Amino acid sequence: MPSFGLYYPWTHFQNDNWLKLALLTWDRLARMRPPAAPDRDGDLVRRLRGETDFLVETAPSAAVLNVVAESFGEIFDADPGRLLDRYGLDEPRACDGDPRGPGWRGYAPPITQHMVMGPPPVEVLTAVPVGGPGAKMTGGLRDGLVRLGLAVPMDGQWVGLDPELASIYLAVLADAMSHREALSPVTDDPRMHHATGALDRLVSLVFDEHVPVPAVENVSSAYLQIALETVLEPSHVDRVPGEKLISFREKHRAELAVFQAHVASLGPELQAAAEADNLEVAVAHLRALYETRTRPQLEELRKALRGMGIEASAGTLVQKIDLNAAAGTVLGSVAAAGGQLAVAGVAVAVTLVPYLAGKTKARRQQMAKSPVAYLLAADRKLTGRALLRRDR
Repeated sequence: MPSFGLYYPWTHFQNDNWLKLALLTWDRLARMRPPAAPDRDGDLVRRLRGETDFLVETAPSAAVLNVVAESFGEIFDADPGRLLDRYGLDEPRACDGDPRGPGWRGYAPPITQHMVMGPPPVEVLTAVPVGGPGAKMTGGLRDGLVRLGLAVPMDGQWVGLDPELASIYLAVLADAMSHREALSPVTDDPRMHHATGALDRLVSLVFDEHVPVPAVENVSSAYLQIALETVLEPSHVDRVPGEKLISFREKHRAELAVFQAHVASLGPELQAAAEADNLEVAVAHLRALYETRTRPQLEELRKALRGMGIEASAGTLVQKIDLNAAAGTVLGSVAAAGGQLAVAGVAVAVTLVPYLAGKTKARRQQMAKSPVAYLLAADRKLTGRALLRRDR
């Protein structure tokens, strides 16, 4: 499965809980944030930027921008009147900052990427960078949009678009860039158009022609997140401190790679969810697959560890000493100490080291063989009970 995601359509992340799950799901996550854009990142994003290699700042190449510009240009040349009727900037899209004014279609940009035009009733537009490092649009396409009345130039190298047209443009841009850079587009804004395949669906998107689109954009990452949510309980994700997630990710990268391979092996079985048009149906397929293919392996791993004297229930991992197996060392040490417990304690501590080391080695080998060891690690370290112990 792809291990490198491309965040779209916005410059800044909108949901910290989504980002926390992304941190546990992807090896890396790229985003298109121009260097000149104001730094409006939250504490979690700044921590990820400063302490990990998880976030990658990137920009579309000139080749990607040209492909998108040519595709949009062909549509604008074919039917400019129809475009103006739908996306022209002669009518306000929102009144006095209220996103539900005339013409509202549900695509208002976040405050970090919008511009307001004119006196009340105001018009809220989406700002897109043009030219310079981190540009998301060619100068030629910007000029054509402005001439048609579909965009307005802004201060600096930015242009303002109708929010819905901008959401389509940014989805198509993410799709084109993903193909070129072997990335997988992901978003934390459920209102947005799916980027996957958006370039091929451009005409239907622009003219609002209904074309069935799978409800789940990236079925492999969705499956991985459902597996994690089943273990972690989504309501508790917001309680997991950022530093704990960062530490967990760094420690369990190898297990994540193995689990990603397990998910990739389910490719044919994931197809039903990948083709579902209804989100509830897609999620039901994924949950059913988890119950039949992944959860049994997780229970088998727990059972195997318990059989080795290791308790692996949710939120805990306790080493249990098998006195019968250790009798030769433990009881022998007590006898050697003449029944004196104070002396025996030292002897037991010394002689148990090889025994415990053997148990630890066996545990590591068992974990290394399992494709679901990553889920068990998340269960141990990131669940509500683990956090409760930490707080205490």
